[in-house]
Amino acid sequence: MDKIIYIIDDDASIRESLTFLFSTLNWPVKDFASIDAFMAANAPEDQLTGCLLLDMRMPGSSGLSWLENNSASHSLLPVVMMTGHGSIDACRRAFHHGVFEFFTKPLDADRLIETVHAAFAESELRHQRWQENVHAKQLFAQLTARETDVLRELMTGASNKEVATRLDLSTRTVEAHRAAIFSKLGVSSLVQATRDYDKLH
Repeated sequence: MDKIIYIIDDDASIRESLTFLFSTLNWPVKDFASIDAFMAANAPEDQLTGCLLLDMRMPGSSGLSWLENNSASHSLLPVVMMTGHGSIDACRRAFHHGVFEFFTKPLDADRLIETVHAAFAESELRHQRWQENVHAKQLFAQLTARETDVLRELMTGASNKEVATRLDLSTRTVEAHRAAIFSKLGVSSLVQATRDYDKLH
């Protein structure tokens, strides 16, 4: 997993000073003067990992506005909001929309480094969950529509006989579907199948 620090700030001096700070720790940095420049260089499907340092107020699209409307497009990237004009309302709005941390300029370098460390760890967890989700989707995509129906009924706690009645099937057919489901998902129990199914959400 790449651990890259993305900086979006219209102030060139901020971008330069942060890039220098992180270079002393050998952390790779990519900086952008605007949200538009960042979005143009990074498509949502790129699944960026690391940490995003985002200025709250900038000409054009503001950091807070982007966070409220588009942060899900890079959901593996924890966002650290920076502002020289902080307010309780802005801070509340930022956290409401999933910001990882909120900093008021001038930035505290030591605290910022600690926060980026924590953001890297958080990004790694998100990436792991995303990979598990992708893998689960691939497994469940193998199931036929009827097998999916059977599995959903089984997950309600219904017995094979009850599932057969609900879906107008024979108990033997349900048992055959159950065996096929377990084989395709690579599991040996309904508990494991349910656990993997939960990873889809």
